[in-house]
Amino acid sequence: MLYKSIIRPLLFRMRPEQAHRFTFAFLKFTNYIPLLRAFIRNRYQFEETQLICKGIVCKNRIGLSAGMDKGAEVFNELADYGFGFIEVGTVTPDPCEGNPRPRIFRLPKCDALIARTGFNNPGLKTVKQRLAHRAGRVTLGVNINKNPQSTGQQAVDELLHMLTELSTRADYFTLNWGSMDAPLMEQVLTALVERRASLPMRRPILLKLPGDITPEGMDEVLATIARHGLDGVIATGPTTDRSLLRRYTKAELEAIGSGGISGKAMGLKSYFAVDYLRKHGGPDLLIIGAGGVMTPADAERMIRMGADFVQIYSAFIHEGPGIVPQMVVRVGEME
Repeated sequence: MLYKSIIRPLLFRMRPEQAHRFTFAFLKFTNYIPLLRAFIRNRYQFEETQLICKGIVCKNRIGLSAGMDKGAEVFNELADYGFGFIEVGTVTPDPCEGNPRPRIFRLPKCDALIARTGFNNPGLKTVKQRLAHRAGRVTLGVNINKNPQSTGQQAVDELLHMLTELSTRADYFTLNWGSMDAPLMEQVLTALVERRASLPMRRPILLKLPGDITPEGMDEVLATIARHGLDGVIATGPTTDRSLLRRYTKAELEAIGSGGISGKAMGLKSYFAVDYLRKHGGPDLLIIGAGGVMTPADAERMIRMGADFVQIYSAFIHEGPGIVPQMVVRVGEME
């Protein structure tokens, strides 16, 4: 109640990226007040458990999607709020500014966001340094990609370097399906799987699917996973479909411009994708359900559709940190 009645209205008075920086500043500030951080942990943490599911070990099934902590700045602090796993990134080899601002737009009447941030992040060197200070309380995934301008063998070499450099500091890796053309993706995956086989620790490699992927597209993904021996999928990322943004006029949406839609306005796209992937990918496919998961009932539904884990992002912004333990409890009651 405190978050929705006081904190969220204050944050929503700020521009989205300004509110994001303010939130990160608060999270970092808690490191200097041990009693405050202890209070947060006691409020949001649960009895320590170990859940082992298809190569990923974590303490519960609710995770934070990539995009919140792109530069691996506050993953240790975010872990205090009860997440079983956190994914940072997208991380590129070199620092990247991303798209021009403004690039994030709240749609509070629809509990949604429109974003076109690009791959803004501080780059591999900085992220690797930050991950060295990992406290170890939370399972960590890293979403990786090539530099935006890189093509061909240069892109392959960049991703090989990232996998090698981060393999001892990440528990799994994610690549965005559709972020490069099909021939290059095939070349990249072939090289990554070969390199992974030579590394001391095997890390799962997942493909994150776009929200608008078709059944034919998912068939192609499943064939790619089988061909390369990949581990699973994250279904899904944002959508470009604006049909559920009915509380906003066409003129209002056109003024915002392009961008991917996340949150409640995604509708059931991600649920249908998870259901299709489970039915056609079989029981051994690792599936992380993401997109449009806003309530504990949504998280339960995602698990019932076939997901092994659930990721959230917009729910954490719109509902506050209390949504994490609520989802953990709801999903835990199913086991």
